[in-house]
Amino acid sequence: MNNRAENFKKFLDENEIKCFAINEIKDDKFNTVVFRSNIDIKGQQLSTLVILDDSIYGMIRVFIAPKVLNKDNENELRIAINELNKTYKSFKYYFDNEDNLILDCCILLNEIEKEGNLIYTMFDVIIKHLNNEYKNLMQLIWK
Repeated sequence: MNNRAENFKKFLDENEIKCFAINEIKDDKFNTVVFRSNIDIKGQQLSTLVILDDSIYGMIRVFIAPKVLNKDNENELRIAINELNKTYKSFKYYFDNEDNLILDCCILLNEIEKEGNLIYTMFDVIIKHLNNEYKNLMQLIWK
């Protein structure tokens, strides 16, 4: 396990946070470790990852909704996502190759002993944001 992942695991243990499953990626040149969990937004369990490796970057990834683009919602949804991306600097939405809607928060990590607090602070920011925006996004998706 890389140093960042070890320290994040230590942070979780010290704070008695037990909602993550930990997966080390085998034969990965960056020594990537993925912490898997879910966040509850408006009664929906959204799959969430914390991805830590040997680089100076950490990633929080939230899977907002699967296979969301269709001919009826694509234009409005892309416009709404673009507006959100212009408004919020700390994270970005995008559609992956299967048209799943994903939110990524890239975190520049430089002080290993303080990273747990920073990652958890960003979780709070993401959760507050999603509690405000999730309903609007779902209305555009299921139009």
